[in-house]
Amino acid sequence: MNLALLLLIPALAADSSDWTHVQSLHRGARIGVIQSDMKRVEGRFEGATATSITIDGAAVPKDNVMRVYQRARVNRLARTLIGAGAGLAGGAIVNATASERFRNEGSDITAGAIGGGVAIGAGIGALSGGGYHTVYRK
Repeated sequence: MNLALLLLIPALAADSSDWTHVQSLHRGARIGVIQSDMKRVEGRFEGATATSITIDGAAVPKDNVMRVYQRARVNRLARTLIGAGAGLAGGAIVNATASERFRNEGSDITAGAIGGGVAIGAGIGALSGGGYHTVYRK
């Protein structure tokens, strides 16, 4: 098992120094470029040639590009709501399986199980993913 993971890690590590990754981006994708003078340009990808990248009509020479990144597809609010929904389902499952035992003891765990599941799921959803994906780095 550990050997399989060690063999898989290099396969998952993408080579971010290849300009062809930039050229293969889809037109209209939300991207950002950090230039050599540390100025940031963000917008919609229009195209890339061997010598430049075009974002919202502004061409940036490849020599000035230090990093190209792609923004997350799902924003934090959506990830939080998805996590809350998953937590709600998990809380309902816990409530359905364990509530009978606690009712026999004189307690009701419905609010704690469902509320706790929603809170945990929403927290995990808010903290997960997001960020930026590096497409190219000089």
